[in-house]
Amino acid sequence: MTFDSNEPLLGIGLTAKKLGVSPELLRLYEREGLIIAHKTQSGHRLYSERDLEWIQCFRKQIVENKMNIAGVRMLLALMPCWKIKSKCSKTDCKNCGAYKNSSVVCWTLTDQGSKICREASCRDCEVYKNACQVDKLNHMYVVIEDDKKN
Repeated sequence: MTFDSNEPLLGIGLTAKKLGVSPELLRLYEREGLIIAHKTQSGHRLYSERDLEWIQCFRKQIVENKMNIAGVRMLLALMPCWKIKSKCSKTDCKNCGAYKNSSVVCWTLTDQGSKICREASCRDCEVYKNACQVDKLNHMYVVIEDDKKN
């Protein structure tokens, strides 16, 4: 049996305990757009191992580097999802709130320009899933730019 690190399995209480934070802080991070909790039909939040890695990543910026939530959110907003996904047309970009406003995290928007974004779950987006792995996102971006040149 294989384990999928993206599978939401951990409840908010266990997640908070594993991270050494309160459930209220996890809810705050969700409201602020830093994480996307999976919600069951009954409304319970579930987190994956990848979610825990991501939370630990931005918590390190907050705790060790004294960055505030707005600073983390600003860094996330600078990720060019429309370039990393490489499937967004110029028309999609013109209609996309993330493209037009680099101070907003793309997965917090309701007016996403591309049909791909509107029909997909942000939790499954490569940009969201790899947000804490800047080197991987950078590699994805470079490969796309190289493909466009050729």
